[in-house]
Amino acid sequence: MYKPQRKPFKANDRRETPRRPAVGSRKPQTVNEGIEESRKQQEKPAIERAVATLDDLKQQLNAWIETEKIPGKVQAWYTAEAVPEDCDWRITKIIKGASERLVVDAPVKDMKAPDVVTRISEQLKKDHLRIFSKALRQICFRATGDGRFALLVQVNLRGRNSAHGYKTFIDFLERSCPEIISCHHIQCTPDHLFDPAGTTPMKVEAKSAFGSDFISIGGSGIYMHVLDWAPRARTAWLGLPLRIENAIHPNQEDCFFEFYSGCSFVGTSLANQFKKVASLDCREYAMQSSRMNGRNAPNENMRFYRGHVDMDFFTKFFNKEENEGRWTFYFNLPGDESLPSGVEQVAAQSRPERILLQTSNLEVAAKEIKHFRREGYMLRKSIPLYLEPGSGKFEILFLFVPDRAGILGQNPAQKSRSRNVQRPQERVSRQNGGDRPHFAQNVPTFRQRKG
Repeated sequence: MYKPQRKPFKANDRRETPRRPAVGSRKPQTVNEGIEESRKQQEKPAIERAVATLDDLKQQLNAWIETEKIPGKVQAWYTAEAVPEDCDWRITKIIKGASERLVVDAPVKDMKAPDVVTRISEQLKKDHLRIFSKALRQICFRATGDGRFALLVQVNLRGRNSAHGYKTFIDFLERSCPEIISCHHIQCTPDHLFDPAGTTPMKVEAKSAFGSDFISIGGSGIYMHVLDWAPRARTAWLGLPLRIENAIHPNQEDCFFEFYSGCSFVGTSLANQFKKVASLDCREYAMQSSRMNGRNAPNENMRFYRGHVDMDFFTKFFNKEENEGRWTFYFNLPGDESLPSGVEQVAAQSRPERILLQTSNLEVAAKEIKHFRREGYMLRKSIPLYLEPGSGKFEILFLFVPDRAGILGQNPAQKSRSRNVQRPQERVSRQNGGDRPHFAQNVPTFRQRKG
């Protein structure tokens, strides 16, 4: 009987085959050991790469505009030099082999840390805080923009000694660090490093040791929750609302809608320039911050909506008569995300006067430009934003306006004409050919050919 030969095993075979542990091999890990090892792998320091300079970013943007044939005018780059007291700092734990140590993580490479960050970093090295420092994951310094900070301490308080060390650390902050206006103990489930701009879904619990849950933004009277998102470098971000105002020149009868709003910083800053201001976000901290800012707005013309940016929201919101008006939409896309499917169409059907789109992903930008052009909105301006100097990352703010002149070929009058194509009618001359001289040529004129 014929027996098929078995294929020999190859070293690069991608099929997953179950394997038994060899005799005398390493014993299976327990659950706690597996969690600890995965934690150490996550906390390995990333490989340092050269940060792109502003000139490199300008060349990258110009090459993208030329390749994708992006229309509209490119405005001057908007940026501002980062001030250390206006930035978020971190003290994080890194693991190298069997050793652990706490390091200061600067928002911009080679930036000098403020004095309060250095003092706290040196305090954590003292012997009476050794157990607390061993249990510490990270300390986040959330800048208020006026030289003060709110602290987020991520630490695993598993025993009496670590809890006592945390209390001793709090006493040091209240006694020796007047720049620290609040301190919160946070824990994340699953156990990952907390990042306000992170995309990993997790549950964050915060318990206040002292101070408020909200911090002011640059002394502007606008507040944000200590767990809410804001760029690590605040200096250029604080002037962004004024740059937007100068780009769109709003009218007092206009309305402003900020999507992915966070604490609604832009909408609150421009509330006195618009008749009505609305903001939308799906996070709990954004709702708390935005509602507080709405209550403090001088004109009381702000309203916050909690939900997702999707087609259903636009349909329900703009079908109400009280929401009619001259709207300006501001989409501040988070990370590398693009607008959900169909949002461009329903947003254009709401007939806004302007559409602002801010993103850091050039591929997403090219796709959204095509979508809005297809819906009858032409790109008028592109404003490069270098909000965090030294980070090597930039964003672009696009301004779209309705194509009322039919430049995109989607004028309703031209559409109706293009459906009924009229061909030129043939004209027959009544003159007999025999009456013409023999040298006359029977060639129709230009007007006869075109009908």
